[in-house]
Parts: sequence; C-alpha cells; structure tokens
Amino acid sequence: MARRGPGDGAFLTLAALLGGAALLWARQSSLPEAIDYGDGERAGLWDEIAGDAAIVANRIAGAPAAAMQPSAALAQLLQGFESLSLTPYRLDGESGYTLGWGRFYPDSGQPPPASITREQADAWFWNDIEARGAKWVRAYVTVPVTQSQFDALVSMAYNMSPKSFRTIAEVVNRGEDPEDAAMVFVRPGSKYERGLRIRRGQELALYRSEGIASIDGGSYG
Repeated sequence: MARRGPGDGAFLTLAALLGGAALLWARQSSLPEAIDYGDGERAGLWDEIAGDAAIVANRIAGAPAAAMQPSAALAQLLQGFESLSLTPYRLDGESGYTLGWGRFYPDSGQPPPASITREQADAWFWNDIEARGAKWVRAYVTVPVTQSQFDALVSMAYNMSPKSFRTIAEVVNRGEDPEDAAMVFVRPGSKYERGLRIRRGQELALYRSEGIASIDGGSYG
C-alpha cells in the first residue's frame, strides 16, 4: 500500500472543497439564498459550501453516514411533527412565515407565494429533508450509525440550524448518547418547549430503537 506524502492532506482538503463547490453549484437552483432554521441561525452560502466539502471529505475517508439516505418512514415521521399548510401563516413571535411542511420564509428574505398545491408541498418537503436534514448528518457524523440512528439525526437536523446540530453530531462521534445535547434545543421558557421536548424524546427513542415501526404514533406538534 502506498504511503501518503506530507502534501496529501492538503490535497484531500482542496479536493473536498472543490467537490463541495461543485455539488452546491449542481443544486443551486433549488436552494434559497440562505436557509433559516427558525432557531436564530441561518445557513448562508459559505455554510453550504463547507457542508458539501465535509460530505466529500467523509466519502473519501469512507465514513458510512456520508452515503446513507433517509427512509420513506422518516418522511412520515417528520410529517407527524410538522403540519401542512398550502397558504403562508405566521406563528406568534416568529420573524417570518411558514408554508408547506414547515418551510420558513424570514421577513428579511423573499416573500412566500400566496398559495401552493399539495404536490408542490410534498416536492419541497423531500428537498428540505435533504437540504435541512440529511446533508448535515452526512457532513458532521463520521462514525458508523444504523438506519434508525441516521433517521433520528436527520429529524433533529431538520429542526435546527447546522451550527446547533453539529454539537449533537460531535457527541455521537464520541460514541456517547446524544440525549443531553439534543435536549438543549427545546426553546426553554417558550410556548414551544413542551412540543419540542416531546419531539426530542421521540427522536431519541428512535435513535435507540430498531426502527421507526417500533415508535408509538401520535401528535408531536
């Protein structure tokens, strides 16, 4: 087996950055200018490039999660957490409108359309699972995970910013249970805290389970 030279690490880093930029360019038409995750953080262009670069680097390194896909059962679980609206609505205290299956339009960005179809909402939903959830699990999780663990982490990432989710991924990469890290992101003191605690609990149950079918159904608003 050939030895790596001292410049190989820099080469792989450059290759990852170029690969990440290429991935971003390939899907740029479907990305908003900056994704707002509703937790005070936004992912801009550099975050997107860095995330794609991390995925490329993880694939080169052979990290299993970098090649994993969210399951169809996960989509059903997420739709239990979210609510469908074909017209924009504003929650109390939010700085923007929500449309479809939880797509957020901040007041500082492009306004939402007046209405969409169910078909549009479902198509956006799968795009958002990739852009807001699966992408960041592939970028930040470097240890082997089961499908249930991958799906649980995608659900968490979908519901928070990449910066927030990265703190959970770091715990997972250390081989530790992510409960304490996940329970930080429940908006303590807000009217959303109870629902977010229920959601985090369901995600953690999935993370520790053999599959989504073993998780009790219900409303997780």
